[in-house]
This record gives sequence, C-alpha cells and structure tokens, in this order.
Amino acid sequence: MARRILRTAASDIVRDLRHTARLLAREPGYTAVALLGIALGIGATTTLFSVAYGVLLKPLPWPDPERLVRLEERRGGRPGRIPWTITNGTYLAWTEAATVENVGGWMSVTGTFSDGGEPERIRLGRLTPTLFSVLQAQPLIGRVFETGDAGPNADTVILSHAFWHRRFGGASDILGRSVRLDERAHTVIGVMPPAFVFPDRETQAWIPAYIAPVYSEGGDRISLQIFGAVARMRPGVSAAQVAAEGTARARAAREPGTAALALFGSGEPPTVTATTVLDVAVADVRPAIRVMVAAVVLLFATAIASVVVVQLARVARRRREMALRAALGASTARLARQWLTESVAIGVAGGVLGMAGARVLVGLLPAILPADFPRLGDITLDWRVGLASAAATLTAIAACALFPAMQARRLDITRSLADDAAPVGAGMRTPAARLRSAIMAGQVSIACVLLIGGGLLGRSFQALTNVDRGYDPANLLTARLPLPSGPTYAASAAMFEGIKERMRAMPGVTHAAFGNALPLVSAGGMTGLNVRLPRDSATDSKIQTLHRTVDPDYFGAMGLRLVAGRLLSDSDSATAQPVLVVNKSFAEQYLGADPVGQRLALNLYRRAEWEIVGVVEDMKQGGLQTGGFVATTDAAQPEMFSSYRQFGGMRLDNVFFLARAQSDPSRLVPSLRTLVREQAPALVLDSVMTMEERVMASLSRPRAYALVVGVMAAFALAIACVGLFGVLSYSVAQRAREIGVRTALGATTTDVVTLVLRSGLAVVAAGLAGGIAASGLLVQSLSKILYGVGPFDPVTFAIVPLFLVLAATVACIAPARRAARIDPLRALRGD
Repeated sequence: MARRILRTAASDIVRDLRHTARLLAREPGYTAVALLGIALGIGATTTLFSVAYGVLLKPLPWPDPERLVRLEERRGGRPGRIPWTITNGTYLAWTEAATVENVGGWMSVTGTFSDGGEPERIRLGRLTPTLFSVLQAQPLIGRVFETGDAGPNADTVILSHAFWHRRFGGASDILGRSVRLDERAHTVIGVMPPAFVFPDRETQAWIPAYIAPVYSEGGDRISLQIFGAVARMRPGVSAAQVAAEGTARARAAREPGTAALALFGSGEPPTVTATTVLDVAVADVRPAIRVMVAAVVLLFATAIASVVVVQLARVARRRREMALRAALGASTARLARQWLTESVAIGVAGGVLGMAGARVLVGLLPAILPADFPRLGDITLDWRVGLASAAATLTAIAACALFPAMQARRLDITRSLADDAAPVGAGMRTPAARLRSAIMAGQVSIACVLLIGGGLLGRSFQALTNVDRGYDPANLLTARLPLPSGPTYAASAAMFEGIKERMRAMPGVTHAAFGNALPLVSAGGMTGLNVRLPRDSATDSKIQTLHRTVDPDYFGAMGLRLVAGRLLSDSDSATAQPVLVVNKSFAEQYLGADPVGQRLALNLYRRAEWEIVGVVEDMKQGGLQTGGFVATTDAAQPEMFSSYRQFGGMRLDNVFFLARAQSDPSRLVPSLRTLVREQAPALVLDSVMTMEERVMASLSRPRAYALVVGVMAAFALAIACVGLFGVLSYSVAQRAREIGVRTALGATTTDVVTLVLRSGLAVVAAGLAGGIAASGLLVQSLSKILYGVGPFDPVTFAIVPLFLVLAATVACIAPARRAARIDPLRALRGD
C-alpha cells in the first residue's frame, strides 16, 4: 500500500515537472525575468552573507580566539601616535601577570631582502618571541623565535609559506640558509604554514623584536617605543580585568616624562584597555558591512517582489485554464501543487544561478574591495554560506508560490469561464490588481531608499576628492628610498643630492626634492618639544608639532602655498642662522599675530634660537576616513619645516623623493628606478606612486562602499522599471475592452496615453512617498559616516525622486503607446 502511494506521488511529481517544463518553455519572457530576478537576489545575498560571516563572525584561526585581546595604552583619553599600541614601559611591566598567560608585541616594517639575486622590498613583521606562544602558532618546518633570538643584533628570520615558494621555490634546504635584510646577514630558522597570516597578508617574513627598557642602565637616556600588543587571557578572566591589571602595572612603572607628551599629546597617567582581537580587526568596517547588508536585503526583497508580480499576472492570465481544470475535477490542492511545482523549479534554478554568480563575485572581491580590507582571505563560500543561500532560495520559493496558491483557493469557476461576465474595467479593482500595485509601490520605495543612500555616499566621496588638501597632488610622482643602518650623513646627503639633481634634469620635470615625510604616509609623527616661546620668554613651554626635515625645493614640488614670509632656500646651511617654516596651525596656536621674524629657543638636535622665516598653508596629513566610512577630515596639526642642510650631525634614514612633471608623472618611474640603481645599487625604491594615487588609495573604502550601494540601487531601479513595464503591459492587455469602449466613445490617443501613464505614475507616486519617508528614517544611520554632505542633503532628495519619475515615465511609454494603438472593434469582439 505504501509503495503504491509512493509510486503515485512520484508519478504525479514527474507529470507536474513535465507540465512545468512545457509551460516555462512556452513563456521564455517570464522564465527569463523570474530566473534573473531570483538569481540576482540569491547571488547578491549570498555574496554579502559570505562577507559578513567571513569578516564579522568567522572565528580567527587561532586556538581559543575569544581569549585573545588587543592592548591599547591611552593618556588623557588619547591613544598613542598609532592607534592600538602600547609603550615598551607598559609592555615590560607585564611580568607574572595574574590575568594573562602571556603578552606578545609586534610592529610592521619594510626591509630590502636579497639572497644573491635581485634585491626587493618586502613587508616584515618584527615579533617578540612570546607572540608565537600567545597565538599558539607552530612552524611548518624549523622553529619559531626563542628568547635568545631577540636582541639589538638579532640575525634570524622566519619566512611565510607564500614567500618561501615565490622566492625559493619551496626549497627543502631552506633552513640554515643565509639571506640579507637591509645589508645585514640573517639565518632562516623556519617557515610558517599557509594559514599563518600575521599581522596582515602582505607580511612576507618575520624577524625578532627587541623591546628595550625605557631608561638606560644609567637612567640618563630615554627610549620610548610604541608597538602592537596582544595577550592571551587566562581561562575565566574578562577583558575588563585584564585592562584593570594593565592600568595598575603601567602606572606602577617609572614615568617617561616629556617623551609621553610626544607620543600621546598628554602627560597624564596611562590607562590600558583590552578588546578582543576580532572586535579590533573589524571595528573599521563593521558599519560599512551593516549598511551593505541592509542594502542587499532591500535588493533581495525587490528582486523577489518582481517575480511575485509576474506570477500574479500569470495567475490572472491563466484563470480560465485553472477554472477549466477545476471544472474537470482538479482539486484546489492539486492546482496549488502545480503552482508550487513551478515555483520550486524556478526557485531552484534561480538559486543555482545565484550561487554560481556568488562564486564569481567572491572571487572578484579582492579586486573590488580595498587592499586593506580586514580578513579578506577569510571570505569564502563554505557550508554555512551554503545554508544561508538555501534559506534565501526557500524564501524566494515560498514567496513565489504563496500568492498564486492563495489565488487558486479563491478561484470562481463560473465567472472565470464566462469571458463576458466581468464588467468593463473590473479587472483593475480586484484584490490581485491592488496587490500588484502595492508590490510595485514597494519596489519603487526600495529603489528610492537605495538611490538616496547611494547618492549620499557618492556625493560624500565627491566632496572628499575635491577637498582642499593644502597642496597640489596633480602631476606629482613620489617614492621612498629606505636606507639601511651604516651610511654617514655626508654619504647620505651626497646620494640624496645626486638623485635629486638627476631627477631635476629629466625631461618635463619642473621640481625635484626630498624630505623625511609625505602626506598620507605614516612616517614621523607628533614630536613633543620644550620651547621658549616669544610670548612667554621666561620659561619653557611644552608643545606638540609635526617636524619635517626637507630639501628647500620641497615646497615647490608639493605645491604648498606660501602665506607669509619666505620659504627655505639653499643659503640656509649648517653655518647660517637656523630657520623654520611653519604652517598656519602652528602660527595660530603658538605664535599669534605676525609670526614671521619671531624666534624660538628649542633643541632640534642642537639647542639654538630658530627664526620663523615663513608660513605655509596647512596640509592634510592623514587619511580622510574612519570607521570604515568617511567621517571627518583630520584636524590640521601644527607643523614645522627645517632644511636638512642645517642638521650636519643628523642622518636621514627614511627619505621620500618628489618629482613634479608637466604631464603624466608615471612615465618617469622607469628612469627614476634606473638612476637610483646606478646611484645606489644595493638600495631599492619603495612605495613608488603618484600623489593622486596616494589620495585615491586613502579613499579606497568610501569609494568601494559608494560603488557597491550604487550598483545595488541601479539594480533595484532596473527591477522596479522592468516590473512597472510588465505590470502596465499586462494591465493594458486586461483593459483592452475598456480602452476599446473609451475609444469608441470618443477618447483620443492623448486621452488613452494619459490614462495609462496616470495609472503607472500613481503607483510611482505612492512608492516615492513611502521611499522618501523611509529614507528620512534610515539616513540617520549615515550621519556619522558622511563628509561634506548632510544626511538630508536637499540636492540628493530632490534629484532622486525626479530621476525615478523620469525612469518610470520611460518604462510607461511603451505600454501607453500600445494602448493607444488598440483597435476598438477588435477589442470589443474579444479578438
């Protein structure tokens, strides 16, 4: 008996599937729209879920990752020069801690790597030996660092798995091989497994970090460092307990005095915070992912709604077919099962296409998202993402089957079989017609919300690109030349001058210069100084400022505008009066009116009276984004410039070269590399980019987010317009008799076109009203992540509705023209 029931059910399912295949083949337009709608919704949803899970939810690849916390030292509520860092004094105070098992520190640096072949610049991680025990990481081959490896003259190195294969072809005899980093010999002692990515995926090798005491043995010299630190909490300990112990230990250590002012801008006692490693890693992008997930949910809703609208139109069109089948004995359940079979077939096919599209999109994410996007390598399509995709597919199937099944239950056989039973125009007053209009209005509302969000982000990004940075980034080539320890000042200065003069001689170069820092590059931070200011000549004042050591032509190369006085010149030599050029913020904060000619008594490598000879515009030094989105530009910092020629005993070890060209500066790159290789064969240029590329790289996240939301908005708009076109086309077909009667009674072509446009634009108006109201509530979440534009930007809120009305009008024109061409005689005969 059970076997017979199963055979009968299987036979019915096969018959339904065959019937579904024939129906879908006869309706290629519907099939294409439904498949594309579901595939778009499933593909976008799956991709964004893989991003959200891989970045925000996926556990870190370390044992017990919930016990790992990042430590940050603050003073007066301010973090150090680099966020999420601690000082060596606080780090060394963590001995025999009660709340943590161990603490590890690291810093990211670059170095010139060579092994007898072509030297190259690589990213290095400088790690304390304890970091491996904190992460509980083991090498693939060899060993990790031990306490004895760390010291001022450390000479061991561990390679990443990728670098081992790229540079050495995965050579089995790599252990013990001697390589050179910045002209110093190092011995390879290990290779880490492919899964070990720390602190980022760009790191190619690791060297031991030596954490020196703050005070020298004699106590007469201070060496204050900052670096990242992570701790493994003991079982049962909270992050708050770790922070409390860290604060107590840091405050019990000897204070570094004015050195803390240089790093923190405050001399108040330190406070230590502890935050889980995952929360720190994703803090910058969590708001962005939430906004994109909300956007993709709206896109999914409008994509599935478009399929539902088409399904409802098919239900109305096939009403006679369903009534005839019911009259021949088909039950309501049998009719509902047929609709369910069609929905399952379309849903499963669309889901498969969506998953295929998601696989392609996830593969393209490294090219779409910014290079510094956290945990990019953890974004994959695993079984959890597959479950989410299956849930989305089931939701789409349920939505597509529910409404047709409800219509099948309310089927009136007698009225459906009688063509002429319904009065003229009755089809527009049915519940199904009102439901189609409501869904279409919802689609317009979603498109409006996404377009307004995308418009706000786009205008914010435009404001960022157009912000006055205080310098001219156009046609400016920049490059860094790191120097190993060893060369004397005279040798370095001669090399710098030689490279600069050869750069200046290149065709099309108008300015060539060098300096120890560039905007948008982390090189040299705030310096705390004791200065005898003119307004208070009796005592020294503590000030904070950025100090730049530059070539005199640095200002011309950067396009820095002079506000008062003069710029540095070649005559400002080591034997001349020490001079400074300061920016407007420095002058306003420390010098007041008439800064030019004032003298500051301060110790810049030598105690002297430094004369202020000029004032320049403020430069935007840092990136213009926080929290993963744009928030606000960096506040202008006090800044002073001195000529490297006046520091006879100082060595510049991190030099940036600048060349301003008359046209595209990227064409200078091969010549610049060649002349550096000729001038210094052992050195390698690093970070060769135009200044415009640096600016755009600093805006990569807001650009990517605006692009993603904008693309979703474009898809939502296209879906809404296609849906409106389909619904109106179906409406015109349903109202053919009504339009024929109107035409027979004297309605003109204009009257008919107006009738159709009015019905379509009425839906659009209702959708716009809902979309604008919803946007007014939702854009509040964007208020903290916009720059140069408010959340209720009148331009965006005016243009988006106008654009939507225009697009909707275009979608309505074809059905309206088709209605105007209806022959009243054929319509009244029912042909």
